[in-house]
Amino acid sequence: MFLSRKSVDATKGPLVKLIIAFAIPLIISTLVQSFFNAVDLAVLGAMTEDSSAVASVGATTSIIHLIVNTFVGLSSGAKIIIARQIGMKETDSIKKTASTSLITAVSIGFVVAIVGFIFAPDFMHLVNCPSECFDGAVIYLRIYFLGAPAILLYNYASAVITTSGDTQRPLYYIIAGGILNAALNVILCLILPKKVIAVAVATIAAQTLGAFLAVRRLSVMEGDCKLDLRNLSFSPSAFKKILRYGAPISLSAMLYPLANLQIQSSINSFGVAATAGNSAASTIDAIPSAFGVSFGSAASVFVGQNLGANNKQRVRQSFSLCILFGVLSTALLGSFIYSTGEFWLSIIVKKDTEAISYGMIRMFYITLFYFVAAANQSLSHTIQAYGYPAASTIISTVGVLLFRVIWMKLIYPRYQTFDNLMLCFLVSWLTVMAANILTLSIITAKYKKGIYKKI
Repeated sequence: MFLSRKSVDATKGPLVKLIIAFAIPLIISTLVQSFFNAVDLAVLGAMTEDSSAVASVGATTSIIHLIVNTFVGLSSGAKIIIARQIGMKETDSIKKTASTSLITAVSIGFVVAIVGFIFAPDFMHLVNCPSECFDGAVIYLRIYFLGAPAILLYNYASAVITTSGDTQRPLYYIIAGGILNAALNVILCLILPKKVIAVAVATIAAQTLGAFLAVRRLSVMEGDCKLDLRNLSFSPSAFKKILRYGAPISLSAMLYPLANLQIQSSINSFGVAATAGNSAASTIDAIPSAFGVSFGSAASVFVGQNLGANNKQRVRQSFSLCILFGVLSTALLGSFIYSTGEFWLSIIVKKDTEAISYGMIRMFYITLFYFVAAANQSLSHTIQAYGYPAASTIISTVGVLLFRVIWMKLIYPRYQTFDNLMLCFLVSWLTVMAANILTLSIITAKYKKGIYKKI
């Protein structure tokens, strides 16, 4: 029933049904992507004698998140602006913002590709990558960064499509890319002696296919977001708005992996088993994360469009429903996944009992309590939709970057255990949640009085 709707108008109709219709394709997209990521690791684990290949990929995670996700964060600025413009029915402005967004994505992508390829070895030294998997990690990272233009283009194009209310087609593109990824994983791993090369090439091929399909969709879709790809234009005024609202979010996206660099380095210091187990568990964490992130995205679009339409009641209801759905779904899933965690971990790292043990520790502190992160998703996206991305960044700076740096400098040295590393994540989430609640209370109090930022 819910997937029969091609697009969603957040300003009209029953909110419960609309939010679920909007979120379900996003959830499935993330789950499908997570499944194919797990296939990457499972194929590596099945075709190698030890966990070093899995560890090679896992060791790159914090660097990839730091560099790629930082610039993907800029696309959130375009989402905020387009959501408001849709609510206000500003067709010309929507096209300028969408067009500028795509040009920005490709330009930044090429810069990321060059920098990432050149400095890949330095990045792996930065996170104290174990020597057993260092060479494999560098190779994987270099190939992955070469695909940065396609990765960013897909994320920016799909952000425009999603904000227009269509969350189904990005799902189809994820599925198409995932099938290609899985097929190439098996084929290339059978052909190439270096398995991490096979997995990296398969990943980039899938991302390129997704980018092509998403951009093509923008050229043929109906409505205000349709673009003529032969006449794309760069609007300085639109770019300034994207930077104004996207840069703080981009900075916030950078803070999480930046804060995690020292943690990742400490995880790697426990050896290959710890790196592999942590990587396997983080892949499984994507299941509850899919629900938290998707309902957070829904909050951004539904709150943003209704702010543009100046419908105060729907703004309040949109936020309440999104955070409720996000917290409940992640709490239930997190409990189930943790209780069956050894089974899921064994699929990725086979019978490496030491790696499974490390993975279960991560699951206790992170997977089981992912509902806290889900609450933060809806809270921070709503703060951003109100036009206060800088406030969200300040919260992240203090609650994530500063807090985790202090933890690693003062608390971890006294208790150098894997449990202590994982506990750092949970406590910082709780700190951020308290700050988000306080900030949003102040913003909504102003909105009730008719005070809110205009795009």
